[in-house]
Amino acid sequence: MDVKGGRVSRPPFFCSLKWLRLFPKKGNALYLYTMEIPWKRNFYILWIGQLIAIIGFQAIQPFLPYYIQEFDVEGLDEALIWAGYMGTAAGLAMAISSPVWGALADRFGRKAMVVRAMLGGGITVLLMAYVTSLEQLLVARCMQGMLAGTVAACITMVSTTTPRQHLGYALGMMQGAVMLGAAVGPLIGGELIEGFGYHSCFLGSGIMVLLAGAAVQLWVREDFRREPQEESKKSGSGFRKDAVRLLKLRPFLIMMISLSLIQFAFGITMPVVPLFLQQLAETDDIVGLAGRVISLAGLVGALSSALMGRWSDKIGAQRTLVGGLLGTAVFLAAQGWSPTVMALGTLMVLGAIATGAVRPVANVIIARIVPEEDRGKAFGLLTSANAFSWALGPSVGGYLGVQLGFRPVFYITAGLFLLVSIWVWNAMKRIQLEEPERKDLRQWLKLSLHRRRGGRDR
Repeated sequence: MDVKGGRVSRPPFFCSLKWLRLFPKKGNALYLYTMEIPWKRNFYILWIGQLIAIIGFQAIQPFLPYYIQEFDVEGLDEALIWAGYMGTAAGLAMAISSPVWGALADRFGRKAMVVRAMLGGGITVLLMAYVTSLEQLLVARCMQGMLAGTVAACITMVSTTTPRQHLGYALGMMQGAVMLGAAVGPLIGGELIEGFGYHSCFLGSGIMVLLAGAAVQLWVREDFRREPQEESKKSGSGFRKDAVRLLKLRPFLIMMISLSLIQFAFGITMPVVPLFLQQLAETDDIVGLAGRVISLAGLVGALSSALMGRWSDKIGAQRTLVGGLLGTAVFLAAQGWSPTVMALGTLMVLGAIATGAVRPVANVIIARIVPEEDRGKAFGLLTSANAFSWALGPSVGGYLGVQLGFRPVFYITAGLFLLVSIWVWNAMKRIQLEEPERKDLRQWLKLSLHRRRGGRDR
């Protein structure tokens, strides 16, 4: 403690273990596990911040096709087209800005990018509460795509601060936070919209995202040291050279193309699913029901993501990824067949089990094949490519839905997932990934205590 001006300043309550009277000594196991593994503190704060931010975003995201109908559009076809435009606008803006944010993350630190994404995203959501036309909403979505990107920012920071042997677990848990937020958000948003209207929902969502950014700024600590990059400063082409170098890594190129196709497929279904639910329900009063269906599917996907990240450490990341892609293809095809809202909701929930294995396991693979000092650039490049694919998806989905109907969209998307799974399996089976060394936590703690006591534990 310090003495300043005759007053005694003490460390914050939560930074001290004195309140744990059972464990007063510095060398005990609980101290080692809670205080001498610094990555865990940052990880859990980021996990909570990510969860809160995604809840805020997803409280409004699934209901944009319904919100669009508040602006005097004519029928489901026009609403579908505008929903496609909204998704495309946000995706293009994210695609253009992501490489810049990724390079800035490697230059100035990952924490700054996480805070930027949450604060920028929260402000744009607040702006959506005050739009008076579809054109203004389109501009707000562009701003959101340019300033947001919390998922990529958090994953980048976690991938550089987590020990290698815990990387699968950590990234799986982070993706689980995304999917848990995607589960809770629509449930909260649907109830808020039904009870208080869209304006209140947008305000509440924006405030939640801003609070998440404030929490990260206050409590996350980053020991970031930027390496000098004289060559990049002189030539002004550092990012282009880094991108070319990363693309020469065959496993990274395979994963980037695969994830881009996956994002394209998900983007196709984004504007279609809410309106397909509305068509099956045969009513315009669908917000609450849609929120509950999407929330349940998101909850199952969150649990799946957390489990699949750990599972990939045991059976192999490649096998887990291909299995998730095949399962997603099967359930998407079944969703197109759905005759009722109940059938569609059930198949969405079951499909979330397979979908939960895709993104976290892919992130694990990327983190293992890309050097730590390049992960910010790698995830920025990956986010940019995925955003371009995502940007194309909603417009394509809107066009296909108008021309062919809702059901064929699901069959086409299922076919894309099937093709990607076959290609990933054939392309990656000749690439041997370095699997992390697996250590039992109890064994590690016992060994750490033994070393601290100088071997006097007999």
